[in-house]
Amino acid sequence: MRVPIEITYRNVAKRDGIEKLIHDKADKLNDFHDGIVSCRISLEQDQESKRSVKQYHVRIGLRVPPGKELVVHQKSDEEGTGEPLRTVITDAFKTMGRQLKKLKQKQRAHVKIRSEIPEPEMEQDAI
Repeated sequence: MRVPIEITYRNVAKRDGIEKLIHDKADKLNDFHDGIVSCRISLEQDQESKRSVKQYHVRIGLRVPPGKELVVHQKSDEEGTGEPLRTVITDAFKTMGRQLKKLKQKQRAHVKIRSEIPEPEMEQDAI
């Protein structure tokens, strides 16, 4: 990725393994679209002490020319299974990859191809 990745941690301990995973996944996004201008990632853990299982939220925000912004919100399962943070991050990047792929296809479809239109034949009047 051409630009630095901004990672924000909220109630989540910063770990080298998680940071490396994020950088690896972010670099792979260039396979889907090579014009990524900015990448912001937010990792958050719920503070609710009533739950015995940790719930994670991952948000990825990308900017792609011309002025497009793509955002993905991914959460742990609501059933309380407590997916690990790595799984939530991986799922968020998969979703972002699909969005980038769809955007790239849409941008390619907007390229207009000029078709050859035959000019009308002029009739000549007999004198």
